[in-house]
Amino acid sequence: MKRLITLTIAGLISIGTFAQDLPKPSPAAKVEQRVGLTDITVTYSRPGVKGRTIWGDLVPYGEVWRAGANKATLFSTNSDIKVNGQDLVAGDYSIFMIPENGGDWAVIFNNETELWGAGNLNREEDALNLEVSPEMIENNTERLEYHFTDVNMKAAELCMDWAGMRITLMIEADPMEQAMKNITTALEEAEEGDKWKVYRTAASFAEDNNMTAEGLEWIKESVSLMENWYSYWVYAGLLAQNGENQEAIKKAEKAIEIGKKDAEANGDTFSYEDRILADIEGWK
Repeated sequence: MKRLITLTIAGLISIGTFAQDLPKPSPAAKVEQRVGLTDITVTYSRPGVKGRTIWGDLVPYGEVWRAGANKATLFSTNSDIKVNGQDLVAGDYSIFMIPENGGDWAVIFNNETELWGAGNLNREEDALNLEVSPEMIENNTERLEYHFTDVNMKAAELCMDWAGMRITLMIEADPMEQAMKNITTALEEAEEGDKWKVYRTAASFAEDNNMTAEGLEWIKESVSLMENWYSYWVYAGLLAQNGENQEAIKKAEKAIEIGKKDAEANGDTFSYEDRILADIEGWK
């Protein structure tokens, strides 16, 4: 009986030991970025240089590499995108690379997402293959790092830096089609008393994206439902964008008039007056 108890305790200790969450030499990391309306995530592990020769040694030239450590690097996008100008549909992918000495590297997006390393990579499951020119950088980057840069409403660059080398991928995610659907849905679902806000938000988005004709239609609807100083400022911006500077000035002056009246009613001063006046001077 004592032997049975001893074995049971030993077994529990063993199970507990194997179940421990211990620090890994190549720690896990995740980087996320929204581009327009698309959420992009890269989940990876970060190996260190640790005084070793990386390119051509630890990571051999001409061989498939998991683009990180431990489990293959995972790339996720929740809508269709372009990578270096080529289409990639929404989904999850493993990223692999084939480094070359003095030439372009292959970058592979593969449909298999549960691979540990690159040994069992099935190239028939490739979703996208790219040729990318590596770039030598001054920062030696002790630990491998993925990061996004040059982010705007429609695009971003995804960079992988490690051991003095950088691979850059251009990600494009045009939000316009989804944005138009979202505007339509918001108008359908909005309470009658809130529709003016939806129209104004849509008009402001249109101004930012040079959709002047659509923006003017939306802002006209907004001010017909509710007169608001900010709405008239958006209206003015769209008119100026359309080359109607004199009308833009009138709408901007209306924005100041309403804004000052509302502020005075609350015992405040209208803090946006100077900014609107600066726009007016520009349009003159």
